[in-house]
Amino acid sequence: MRIALALLVGSTLFSPAASQGPAKPLGIEPPSENKAQPIPFSHKLHTQFVKDCLFCHELAEPRRSIGYPSEAKCMECHTTIKSDSPVIKKLAEYQKGKKAVPWVRVYQVPDFVYFSHKVHVKKAKLGCEPCHGAVTERDVITKEKPTIMAACIDCHKDRGAPVRCDTCHNSHP
Repeated sequence: MRIALALLVGSTLFSPAASQGPAKPLGIEPPSENKAQPIPFSHKLHTQFVKDCLFCHELAEPRRSIGYPSEAKCMECHTTIKSDSPVIKKLAEYQKGKKAVPWVRVYQVPDFVYFSHKVHVKKAKLGCEPCHGAVTERDVITKEKPTIMAACIDCHKDRGAPVRCDTCHNSHP
């Protein structure tokens, strides 16, 4: 019996899978690839002129994502501002063809997590920075903050928000 147990333990410890290190717990995100966006966009530049994030980003529910501005929204300004720029011409082509710009998502929570930007922005009165970093100082948005459960729980505790499982893990709309 001891020999069988020793063989089992030894084969587990020295197996190729064991040599790769411990398995990552659920909720740990893979490293962000930070792919280039199809159209360069600087929040640093744009927030010099537009102070309210909600001017461009909508809080429409039941979408979980805050959503990217529509091409028409961008063209409200860019019909006259820098309209001769190759980048703006590319944006105008997306709008003319009634196609959405294929933006690369930087932040995403797993499907089994309910997250509402509307609740966090309107009810909790949070800006973008606690979750997304200093967006207004960035020419390129990269993943600066983790969107793992531990980070969310810490934030909820710091602000006196609920930390019950069903706060984020139930069947919200």
